[in-house]
Amino acid sequence: MKSPAYDLILKLELAPETFQSIIKTIYLRTYTLSKTTSKLPPPIKQTLEALDHDYKILRIIRNKEPRFAIQIQLQAKQCMLKTLTSQMPWKRLGRRLRFQKEIFIYSQFQAVSFSSFRHPQLLHTDGKSYIITEFIHNNYSLGREDSLFYIQAMKSILEFNTCLFPLQSFNRGWIWEKINRWKFSRSAKTLRNLIEGTAVKYKIPFSLLPRIFVFWGKAVTTTKKLHQPLLVHRDIFQANILRPEPDKIYFVDFEKAGIEKRWVFVDTLKIAQAEPLFFDHTWGDLSGFPRFYACQLQKFWEELTKRRPEINPEYRHFILQLKFCLLGWTLKKLVKETPGPQKEADLTRFLEQTVTGPEHYFEKWFSNLPRLPEP
Repeated sequence: MKSPAYDLILKLELAPETFQSIIKTIYLRTYTLSKTTSKLPPPIKQTLEALDHDYKILRIIRNKEPRFAIQIQLQAKQCMLKTLTSQMPWKRLGRRLRFQKEIFIYSQFQAVSFSSFRHPQLLHTDGKSYIITEFIHNNYSLGREDSLFYIQAMKSILEFNTCLFPLQSFNRGWIWEKINRWKFSRSAKTLRNLIEGTAVKYKIPFSLLPRIFVFWGKAVTTTKKLHQPLLVHRDIFQANILRPEPDKIYFVDFEKAGIEKRWVFVDTLKIAQAEPLFFDHTWGDLSGFPRFYACQLQKFWEELTKRRPEINPEYRHFILQLKFCLLGWTLKKLVKETPGPQKEADLTRFLEQTVTGPEHYFEKWFSNLPRLPEP
């Protein structure tokens, strides 16, 4: 007796190799999910069974030892489960502590009132080894290139940066937070790329080093004058901004989030990027290399001074941090990627003139940045 599946295959007129590929995909997916189920620590399994005996694992989102994230169905609702796969405290200590910090931040969010900033709601956690949040479907077809997205994202991140988060709670034993501040700070990343690009990969001319180091020292010294803390995300890129609907934006992944007193524009500089950030251009036309929406950067600075006047980030701080960001991202392009001879020469010239050169080069670049697209 022929099965309904056999009849369907005949109707679809699938080639044998296509049919085998489909069966293989289904098998591998089922096998992977069964392996994931067996990988769940017993306490997590018991917790899920206590919440819903018929819970289902739907999809693996991320699998990086000693933690992974999966999409599950719990009480007829789709959720996100992040958990540790190993109880050994010495295994991948950095990731483990960052994950525990994310749990802490989600827990603190419950006491903070947001009007614009959205994040997945916390549903369940034990405070140390797992967290269950609502699952947000990302609509990839909506894109990130319309003005509505930029306006909403900037408004959201401004509220996040200036919210009444209990920042003092980070100081209660959060040694890893102090390490994170150095590891993920603009100054540290830029210095690492500068050293690697000069001493290891020889992509930065030695003649340019004195000028870069002078600018680097000036930026680090100047930002020390900012003492009031903000809450920053530190890990904003497309995968961490979900857009289920045109007028709704959710931010996720708060493992690198924390206190920032100096590089207060770190999040907005990521939000205001015009896609693509880097693009081919003819040298002499400094209209955007890389590209930002200047109006968004300007608006963030103005609103920040209104919301948190005690921070007092003067306009020179704003410009200096923007130039320092250009330095960091240009070094990253030179060191971490293979731009090719022509683009490598353009990037080096961009460092020499626009970032560390006479002010009129930067002013010309800034004045020619693209306008935000019309709604």
